[in-house]
Amino acid sequence: MEPTAVGRSADAEPRRPRISALRRAGLWLGAGLGAALLVGALLPVWPALRLSVDGDRLGHLPLAEGEQFTVSYVHSIDHLPIEENIEVRDGELVADSTRLRQFGAGMGQIPGQGTGRADGEWWVIEDMNRHVGPELAIRVGTASVDHRLRTPDTEVRLSPCLTSRRVAVEPARISTLVLLIGRSPQPVCDE
Repeated sequence: MEPTAVGRSADAEPRRPRISALRRAGLWLGAGLGAALLVGALLPVWPALRLSVDGDRLGHLPLAEGEQFTVSYVHSIDHLPIEENIEVRDGELVADSTRLRQFGAGMGQIPGQGTGRADGEWWVIEDMNRHVGPELAIRVGTASVDHRLRTPDTEVRLSPCLTSRRVAVEPARISTLVLLIGRSPQPVCDE
């Protein structure tokens, strides 16, 4: 017969170390905080613009509610630049102002929509408040049209790689994780 420890029977399980109640509470708190951080990193809370090409996601541009982005291009007939400033309001896109060098085909002020004024070489139409909707679709022009999308922090050149393609721009909410590790929406040309 083998000797046994004093006070223990031969069939008894070995004793596990006890974790104090305070340490156990700390482990639960740490696990809870870790789970909360993970969920927080995955929740779509940051305002942005989502760019898609022919239905495939291109990427996101951070843009806060009330901030404007600009769609710029060169008019295909008169070959002069145009800048359209669009704002995100209540999850919808609203055209706020347009800057152009001269009234070309399909361009100009629509009666009752905004006020026009000269600004150096530019004609500016402000306070248009024209509802665009939940999405802006751009049929990207050739290199000479030079379609670009600008936010306060970034410019995305569309024409070099996306001529004749449909680019959709829509307000979205993105997670912290997408904000931190999301890919750049700058198109990369297939060579």
